Amino acid sequence: MILTARAMAMEFTLDVELATGDPDDALLARTMAHVEHDLRWIDEVFSTFKAGSHVSRLNRGEISPDDAPPAVAQVLELCEKYREETGGAFDAVAPDGTLDPTGIVKTWAIDRVRWRLDALPARGWLWGCGGDAMVSGLGPDAGPWRVGIAHPEDRSRHVGAVELGRGRTAIATSGTTIHAQHIWDPAAGDSASSTRYVQATVIGTDLIECDAWATAIVARGESAALAAQERGLDVLALRVEGGRVVAERSPGWAWAA
Repeated sequence: MILTARAMAMEFTLDVELATGDPDDALLARTMAHVEHDLRWIDEVFSTFKAGSHVSRLNRGEISPDDAPPAVAQVLELCEKYREETGGAFDAVAPDGTLDPTGIVKTWAIDRVRWRLDALPARGWLWGCGGDAMVSGLGPDAGPWRVGIAHPEDRSRHVGAVELGRGRTAIATSGTTIHAQHIWDPAAGDSASSTRYVQATVIGTDLIECDAWATAIVARGESAALAAQERGLDVLALRVEGGRVVAERSPGWAWAA
């Protein structure tokens, strides 16, 4: 059963494998209503496009982090953590000096509401949005979950699919072809368009970590891809040569059959 929630100008999708064949429609509807409410609150707090959000007000100097909800400090701490771990390839401070935690807010939001999904009478679920997803339990036919990876220049196509589950429970994709304004390389002082990767997908066990490293790989290139692999993450980095997509995969990468 597939359910959706609309928030943050995006569609979030929940694919549920129910424990019984008779779904509790009222429970599912209530759960998704609460999830959507949570996501909309996150957007009101973190949006860089809404003048009244706490992040926008922080950037204008109207408030301090202590005046914002505790969630803001939590996200900023995560941003600093991944800035240090990626050697600065991931950074929530934009080249113009403004605060922009967009690189992980979506996956932080996905992760933040998962407790509601764990309460469902389901043997498994896949929960995500726009190339970022986490899974729990069993997928269709009691097997692994299958996730397609979009073509970097044609979102209606896939470059392949992977299986999640059994220790690989999170996947995140970042790229320069869509919504690239939140990707930059602080060391280069330029936009991500100057790097050789147009898209990176990272698989691991922590969705936020995967997202931060996917962004870092697109921003920094090969050195970040190698660093991610050293941390035990599976990496797929894509570049375009002569109109053809070329894939570079970590040794642990496995395509679904």
